[in-house]
Amino acid sequence: MMNPIGIKRSRSASLSFMLALSVSLAACSPQLSRTLDNTPDPELTRQGAFPNINVAGQQPPGKLMTPDELKQATASLKAQSARNNPQAAQAALKQSAASNAALEKTAATHAKKTLSEIQERCGEPGADATKCPQ
Repeated sequence: MMNPIGIKRSRSASLSFMLALSVSLAACSPQLSRTLDNTPDPELTRQGAFPNINVAGQQPPGKLMTPDELKQATASLKAQSARNNPQAAQAALKQSAASNAALEKTAATHAKKTLSEIQERCGEPGADATKCPQ
């Protein structure tokens, strides 16, 4: 059937489309309502829980150290560090220096050594042709 402007209309096709659209929107409505939910988060309104951004200026839960307790803990840690063996520290530093030197030596020669090993295999099946001299 033609309308007065000359465009064909198919009522059964548009009815089917509208029915499919309404079914798909009905299936999505619980998801849409959850997505567009603007109610406040109950975790943000609980009184007495930390952190609560809706209540400012409260002391965080737990006990903070007093200045005397802080001085005592600091003095204890300093005493423990003074009891450490200085020879053990020197031995660890020497071992670290030797290990670092070995790693530096390996780093300086590894790339050339690996490339030469790859280039020795040029011409063998499965060799990486991009590493072979051209």
